Amino acid sequence: MIDVTRRLDAIRTLNILPDEEIKTLSIKNVVAGSFLEFGNETFKVLSVSYYLEVKWKNFKRKKQDYIITELELFSLEKGEKSFLEWEVDDELEISHTRAMPKLRELTFDGQKLTTQLLEDIAEEEEGQISYKGEVFDYSDDDSWAGLFSRKKTFEQGIPVRAYEFESAKDVCLTVETWHEESDERPDREAFISYPINPRSLRVIQVV
Repeated sequence: MIDVTRRLDAIRTLNILPDEEIKTLSIKNVVAGSFLEFGNETFKVLSVSYYLEVKWKNFKRKKQDYIITELELFSLEKGEKSFLEWEVDDELEISHTRAMPKLRELTFDGQKLTTQLLEDIAEEEEGQISYKGEVFDYSDDDSWAGLFSRKKTFEQGIPVRAYEFESAKDVCLTVETWHEESDERPDREAFISYPINPRSLRVIQVV
């Protein structure tokens, strides 16, 4: 359902910068309240969060920090929320998450996907998940563990493991398990994301 009120409020705060200023900006300049364009849509950045990559087994910090930045977006055209993640690994990589499959829609070898099955896939370093007729292969190289935080200090970061799968069409399926100390069973979420060419994205306003 389109959030008309929020959509109008966002449009009122949009003040596109001159082209010469836009050319000097990149995703690295974006903060909450900024606006950007890609895929024939304009988005307002509602919030900025961070993941610090850590050791898979125990969530301990690695010797060198590697940070993934997550932007919560709001589409001015569609009135919907989505997420964009960017990171620099040799070069800038950007992905856009719009779909959040229900866990009951994901199956492994005909079985309902469970945390134990995810752990088994990671242990074996291979496996396939099916979602709406599309098959996603496990990618051990892309799977990672992190601490999620609204700030870059990560002093109270929430531990999370991201199990990464990829289809033959380069569509990514991520299943996250959240490991807060008070939880006996980790919460799980699933996301479908698509790669974005950095050259196709324009930052049109910063605050």
